[in-house]
Amino acid sequence: MIPYGRQSIDEEDIAAVVEVLRSDWLTQGPKVKEFEEALASRCGAKHCVAVANGTVALHLACLALAVKEGDVGITSPLSFVASANCIAYCGGKPEFADIDRSRLCLSPDKVEEYCKTHKAPKVVIPVDFAGAPADLPRFKELSEKYGFQSVEDAAHAIGARYTFEGREYACGSCAHTDLAIFSFHPVKTITTGEGGAILTNEDELAVKLRRLASHGVEKDSSKFVPGHSKIVTQHQFPAWYHEMQDLGFNARITDIQSALGMSQLKRLDEFKSKRQQLVRKYNEAFDELERREIVLRPPWPENTDPCYHLYTLRLGAACKISRDDLFLALRNRGIHCQVHYIPIYRQPYYVDRFGVMPERFPETEKYFASCLSLPLFPDMDETTFDYVITAVLSLVQ
Repeated sequence: MIPYGRQSIDEEDIAAVVEVLRSDWLTQGPKVKEFEEALASRCGAKHCVAVANGTVALHLACLALAVKEGDVGITSPLSFVASANCIAYCGGKPEFADIDRSRLCLSPDKVEEYCKTHKAPKVVIPVDFAGAPADLPRFKELSEKYGFQSVEDAAHAIGARYTFEGREYACGSCAHTDLAIFSFHPVKTITTGEGGAILTNEDELAVKLRRLASHGVEKDSSKFVPGHSKIVTQHQFPAWYHEMQDLGFNARITDIQSALGMSQLKRLDEFKSKRQQLVRKYNEAFDELERREIVLRPPWPENTDPCYHLYTLRLGAACKISRDDLFLALRNRGIHCQVHYIPIYRQPYYVDRFGVMPERFPETEKYFASCLSLPLFPDMDETTFDYVITAVLSLVQ
């Protein structure tokens, strides 16, 4: 069976995890801090808070930005449900704007259209779909114009970069957003098993995020509530003293996961190179079919250096097989593709509560009707690639 995505684990990864298992710290130890500092440095962000998964990273990001009941948050409908659920977790109302066909990411034009016809949202969450950066500089411009805050959902895009006004930025740098998040699920570019991270350049947000991720507990005496310690003890902050200042969560990542993450991070450039190489090979194989409108290849947006998490092929107007028939035919040949994604507004939870209609999102609907993610992972060898491409070419023609 050939999956659409798969982790790449080597002996150094295994040794890094074993070293932690033999140490004194399995969680809340030095490897977590080491991983956080390495991630922040890699992305060019000031702060990083590593957490249990990408979903909780999005949730805590919205909490840190004080999203609350009645607040509107806008995100892309072409994403995993967590990109919208994080708004609902805080009591807010998830709204969607259509995608930009040139990137398959949230359209800044559609977000501005919303801002002009409605009250501006509290937060906007652009998604770096499939590893290609959203138009983050444009969202920065809109955030300053309309007064919303922003979270880059870079769950797909660690290692991706973009250029703006002659300068290169990493996805996750927070150069054009208030916060950014990553996911380290096994199908992502690097993995910690499960895991995620939140990055920011704002000191106060970092403090709040770290507290929210650990039960809302504060242990730094300089941040204690004035006078509160007298309710508990007559001594001046004994070593055991702490304060729960927020209704937080146990969203912590472990040293075991962080050790794997550190080891994987060292291979990020290698993983990115292999993914881009596979994307180029797919694109070359489909070049003639795209000219004949049988298939459409995924975008490689101008001024970006994507780190592709997915290879999202679309079937064109001249294709004689349906997406669902192609999916089943490939599965019968042991090739397990996937559909990324069912638009979030089509999910029963959102239909029942918000009544969002597909007619509002023509680009998303057009993409969804024809998309199929083909296998893409660093350990995909030439024999496996040739088998997949031969099967796809024979079926779509």
